[in-house]
Amino acid sequence: MKNVIEWIKNEWNGYSRNMQIALGVLFGLVALFVIFAIQILFWGLGYTDMNNNFAMGLWIIGDLGLVALGGGAFFTGFFLYILRVDKLEPLINSTVLLGFMCYLFTFILLVFDIGQPLRAWFGYTYPNWGPGLMPQSMLTEVVWCLTFYFLVLCVELIPIPLKHKIVDKIPFFHYFGHYLHKLMWIMAAVGTFLSFFHQGSLGGGMWGVLYAKPGWFRPHYFFLAIVAATAGGTAFMMLVPKIAGKIMKKEVAPKESFMTLARISGVMFVFYLIFRSYDIYSLFTKYAPLADRSYADILGGYYGWWVVIAELLLCLVPIAVFNVPKLREQEKYYFAGLIAGVSAIALSKVEAVLHGFSVPNFPWKGFTAYNPTIQEWFIFLGSLACMALIYMAFARFFPLFPHLDKDGHGEGGAHA
Repeated sequence: MKNVIEWIKNEWNGYSRNMQIALGVLFGLVALFVIFAIQILFWGLGYTDMNNNFAMGLWIIGDLGLVALGGGAFFTGFFLYILRVDKLEPLINSTVLLGFMCYLFTFILLVFDIGQPLRAWFGYTYPNWGPGLMPQSMLTEVVWCLTFYFLVLCVELIPIPLKHKIVDKIPFFHYFGHYLHKLMWIMAAVGTFLSFFHQGSLGGGMWGVLYAKPGWFRPHYFFLAIVAATAGGTAFMMLVPKIAGKIMKKEVAPKESFMTLARISGVMFVFYLIFRSYDIYSLFTKYAPLADRSYADILGGYYGWWVVIAELLLCLVPIAVFNVPKLREQEKYYFAGLIAGVSAIALSKVEAVLHGFSVPNFPWKGFTAYNPTIQEWFIFLGSLACMALIYMAFARFFPLFPHLDKDGHGEGGAHA
């Protein structure tokens, strides 16, 4: 025990003052996460601002955002293992870890959101049986696909700790990790198949079938969510390792790896902007009028026009940066493209959840507002803090970035 405490002290003293402050903030958020998590789990959702009008809130925005951004893991794996874009290999470990954490904390946030965690298994076993015992619930398909894809990510994550220089010296783990790596193309194929389903269903499908809600209903919403995940997810898979490289003061992956994924992301943002523009046009001309409503009026309220306009403007930044070599290769513009791309997809989830619930079902009723409580905020922020700490731990103690020299991996750089 004394040796452990001494090791922790030495590890802590090895970090710079700024890093110690950052770690203090992250651990503080995790502590508040634990406190408020206990309160919600034992005393229920009465401490949130959710109600019959806003049945879902900040945690579901987090879920949709994490699933969409984590979708970059399946898309990057598809390009690497199926299409054999080998330049992406230096980023794949980071990508798998990010995907794993996004899906892990999607489940964790769902545990709080469902209100009665002891009934979480209902999502797997009660799919609203319809005529002929045909399942009617999209959420059942989402829950099963999320679970299976999370298990795929668990398998894909195993080789990373097995490549640690101490573990790798054990013959069993060395060969197990080696042969597991050879199966990654199968995992990538299965993950792509599963991810397409739940990306579409959770991100758009389950909202787009609600014909009684004119702000949501449109049959193509399923496919729009898939394109959003491929665009924003790839930007997220570049943003995090780029930030890690800045903190570690090292080149965590070759520049060509980032540029290759940036080109892919840039093309997908073009597709997304075109698809999103068609989506808005169809809501104005077809789907809102089906409910005898004007989409211009529906875009009123607290989360309407400004969210949509901000989303479209932010989409223009990665399109301009990632598709123009001179801009893409300049660090400041590259970072701006990454941040704008991730923010655009995050705003699309804000629009889906907050604006969708705030739109009145009848034109003579007014828009409603939702103000997350301190419990909701700290459970959400604490989840992000946990993700940051897990990522930092992997970057410090495991070969998360194969591009770095294995003998000196994590030494010094993580202490910046």
